[in-house]
Amino acid sequence: MDKTSYYFERLVGSGSFFKLETRIFHAVCLALVVCISINIPVALYLQIPSLAVLLSAVVVSAGILYYLSRIKSMHQLSAGVFQVFVNVALVFNYYFNSGINGPTYTIFLLAFLVCVVTSPTKQYYLWLPLNILLVTGLLTVEFLFPETIKLTYPDSQGRYIDMVFSYLIIAGFAFMVTVYIIKAYNKQREELIIKTQDLETANVTKNKLLSVIGHDLKEPIASLQSYLEVLVDFELDEQEKQQIKSQLLAMTKNASMMLSNILLWTRGQMQHFNPDLHTLSVSEALESVISQVQRIADNKQIRFWIDIPAVITVKADRQMFELVVRNILMNAIKFTSSRGNIWLSANIENQQCVICIKDDGIGIPDQLQKDIFSLSVKSQQGTDLERGVGLGLMLCKEFTELQGGEITFKSRLAEGTTFRLSFPVVENANS
Repeated sequence: MDKTSYYFERLVGSGSFFKLETRIFHAVCLALVVCISINIPVALYLQIPSLAVLLSAVVVSAGILYYLSRIKSMHQLSAGVFQVFVNVALVFNYYFNSGINGPTYTIFLLAFLVCVVTSPTKQYYLWLPLNILLVTGLLTVEFLFPETIKLTYPDSQGRYIDMVFSYLIIAGFAFMVTVYIIKAYNKQREELIIKTQDLETANVTKNKLLSVIGHDLKEPIASLQSYLEVLVDFELDEQEKQQIKSQLLAMTKNASMMLSNILLWTRGQMQHFNPDLHTLSVSEALESVISQVQRIADNKQIRFWIDIPAVITVKADRQMFELVVRNILMNAIKFTSSRGNIWLSANIENQQCVICIKDDGIGIPDQLQKDIFSLSVKSQQGTDLERGVGLGLMLCKEFTELQGGEITFKSRLAEGTTFRLSFPVVENANS
């Protein structure tokens, strides 16, 4: 928004606090003050002091009504008084400004336009008949009693000047009001379109989220129930019991991570996250993450290769940073076969810290890659029939971008996947 638009919005009021017709009323009052103020010197030049006094009264009254509506929030009272005052002022203007030989009857038409755009719809049936009645009544009185209206122009040149200036003022006033109305309605329509699209997106996302919850959490719980029923109904040796316990623990951890991701994402939709950015040592921040996922990888006999220089520091939110890397590492473990490899490295490229997580797992099918960071992709089973993390990769993208970072990936089926995370690097963090 440029400065002119900013200050104009301050004058007419914000759309979040005032209705459209109220903002139009404010704009009309301001335009009236400006246009009538320009016409006062013209009245003095034409040697019609009574008209100059009347126009000055209109300017002051419009300013007061604007103040009552904009500052004191008394719009209904201000709008009603405005309509009455404008019509009364025009009656006096008709008398003091040469009647039908002056421009007042055209100003009546403009006054009705203002009335329509600033009044509630139900009041149209009051102001239209009143406007017609006043104009026809004044014209009739002047026709029947022409001596009641005096020609106040000193000469024909004065009348010509007044008509020209009046036309310019009326045209300028109508132009400003019409342009503002069009812009205001267009802006309001665009806001409604955006809100409608947001609601549609939220509804689609909600349905997908319910599908994720119903599918990804129901299955682990059902498996837990089946394993527990086996423990209760059958006599098992210690080796079989230990195997079931290990499987139960793995499924519980996986379900816990999925539930954590769902809760995080839901909270992020309800209230926008504000990352708490600090200078972090990458190796130190990821120490606990590596320790956690290392145990899970050991159960699948997956080898971890880590290369993170201790000197690399980034600007990031610690919790978000750890969650992003943890989710991607968990994803790599799930889709890497037993005795596979996962590489975790960090280096500096073009003032960015690039964290690379590479695996030689099963890869991502081409048809799924374009939607990998959305809820459109259903969670897939891992190499040991683990369930996918569900919202994990979508959270990774959102949280990475919130921290000013970027996430990309490359994958080939049956060859593996490489994720690249870029974060703003902090140089000379210890200096």
